[in-house]
Amino acid sequence: MLHPGLLSSGIYTVPDAARLVEAEQNEMRVWIEGRKGAQDPMIENQLGKIGNKTAISFTNLMEVRFISLFIDAGVRLKAIRSIMNEAKNLLEHAHPFATNTVFKTDGRRVVAEIERLNEAVSIYDLKLKQYEMPEIVRNFLLKDVVFDPRGDAVSWKPRPKIAPNIIIHPAHSFGKPILLESLVPAETIAKAFKAEQDAEIVAEMFEIPEAHVIEAVRFHEALHGIE
Repeated sequence: MLHPGLLSSGIYTVPDAARLVEAEQNEMRVWIEGRKGAQDPMIENQLGKIGNKTAISFTNLMEVRFISLFIDAGVRLKAIRSIMNEAKNLLEHAHPFATNTVFKTDGRRVVAEIERLNEAVSIYDLKLKQYEMPEIVRNFLLKDVVFDPRGDAVSWKPRPKIAPNIIIHPAHSFGKPILLESLVPAETIAKAFKAEQDAEIVAEMFEIPEAHVIEAVRFHEALHGIE
């Protein structure tokens, strides 16, 4: 049974999470569940099984987003595991890549071994010269994420270019994508539009701008690969 305190942590199945971070579902399942007798999970899952399905929290979602972005940048999975373990130990945080702490100097030594596609290994020290991960990856990881005063991620805009008003916030709608101001789930709006086929009518139904209806429909179609 899910602990009541985790009901506001966000709930995402593996397919949900894979769509949101634009990763391959089978690969992500290995990051979350590991391979029996061969590979441990990459993350400490806060939720585990709900019913017979593996589910993860918003914090875990931010972690698999980190893993996905680094893999896309050419970093090997073994090196990513090393980075995560080093950060956990030295920052004394179970989920350091769901925070902004690892990206800035905090007075303690953080060493990351990054094995790139050319198999060269680089070692960086935050205390001495900031974390010199590829700048484009660093910026992307921090972009469109809101952090609380402690540095923990609290919300994320998963598709800011096509849907700048749609956010994910674990305390609302179990972490499903919602409109920033009205908090109406994007999926609910998309289903209403499918039924009505009129953005103006749907806007009136939910008392939101028509532009937000169009945005929600566009987001839902992009997320589910609907042409």
